Amino acid sequence: MKKVFALVTCFVSTIFLGAAYGQDEKTVVDKPDEWKIIHASTLIARPGETPLRQKSIIVKNDRIERIEDGYLSTLNQEGVSSVKVIDLTNAFVLPGLIDSHVHIASGDEPRNQEIGRDAYLMLNIAANADKTLNAGYTTVRTFIGPGWAVYAYRDGVEKGIFPGPRIIVAGSTIRVGTNGEGGACYDVSSCKKAVRRQIEMGADWIKLYATCSGSKPCAREHAPSVFLEEEIKAVVDAANSRQIPVAAHAHGTAGINDALRGGVRSIEHGSYNDKTSRSLFKSKDAFYVPTLSVQDRIKIDYETASDEMKPVMEAFMETHAARVAAAYKAGVKIAAGSDAAVTKHGDNARELYWYVKIGMSEAEALRSATIVNAELLQKEEELGAIEAGKFADIIAVDSDPLEDIEALADVGFVMAAGEVVKNEMGSD
Repeated sequence: MKKVFALVTCFVSTIFLGAAYGQDEKTVVDKPDEWKIIHASTLIARPGETPLRQKSIIVKNDRIERIEDGYLSTLNQEGVSSVKVIDLTNAFVLPGLIDSHVHIASGDEPRNQEIGRDAYLMLNIAANADKTLNAGYTTVRTFIGPGWAVYAYRDGVEKGIFPGPRIIVAGSTIRVGTNGEGGACYDVSSCKKAVRRQIEMGADWIKLYATCSGSKPCAREHAPSVFLEEEIKAVVDAANSRQIPVAAHAHGTAGINDALRGGVRSIEHGSYNDKTSRSLFKSKDAFYVPTLSVQDRIKIDYETASDEMKPVMEAFMETHAARVAAAYKAGVKIAAGSDAAVTKHGDNARELYWYVKIGMSEAEALRSATIVNAELLQKEEELGAIEAGKFADIIAVDSDPLEDIEALADVGFVMAAGEVVKNEMGSD
């Protein structure tokens, strides 16, 4: 709680100090470059490829400068006055993980009234961001962030005001509704307007509710889509006009397939995907974010569920994992997303355990949370691997995740954009 209070205090102080002193860009003194060398005995630089041995990762400011053989202790080059050396020779070093489906603002309901709600949501975001980053997740795509809080926190992380993972935001979900609030819409025109409202607020992605939430009848296997085909296309077209991709929440088969036909970039959950879905995923070059670790939550909630809900939950438990496995075997691109908030923030890597459970190798599961997610987010030039030019998002664990994926449940070292935010294993 003290840490969260300090973050919010820092945020408020920054605003008031900036206003009071009228910060001028001309008065900012350029900081000298910061150099770091990470010694890695086992480096999983690009998951899915052969690990490298005894390497030095050279980090300049927030980027990876290069990788060299052996363990360098200094850099003999112009412009380098001092170097910080981080010893991870007893660890397995790999790229910062990416979670493409979280709800970073969700947690304790901060306030019933709309007035002041954004300020209280910051407490949730700060606490969840801290848990997520310390779990080794240096980038997340977050959904359902009402108001401005999540945008402010995203920008604060980017500017170095707040600690946290890099946040890619889809704001209010585009959903069927007539009240005009948030992402509610009811025809082609109003849906375009709802999308443009989210873009104006600063959305990086648009999220569409192609079916209802999993607990409702309109999310069942044979339920029709909640949007008409022309409405889905209107959402995608309006987003694409600003080069913004669309993710579709979809459980039922019709909702999945209509969203894919409409041109969405990713399907979230996809519980009842079928052969047609798998063909559409491949022909449309779309990604599947199955949020399989929600199965853990369903099993817990099943014990106290109503008689009406138990058959629904049984259907999810019986078929979801099998259909994800079928999609994977069919060659659909699986992108890792934990649905954190429904699952626990900080337990994000549990999703990868489920991927191994349904038949992926550890390397493939790890790839889904790095290389594949970077491609999904259209950030493959900056994220997903430890390579020259990419952000210095680097984590380390004690044991080999390529032998046991559960090694990722205990991340001992985290560097995000060149800054060490956690170090429980490497001397420096």
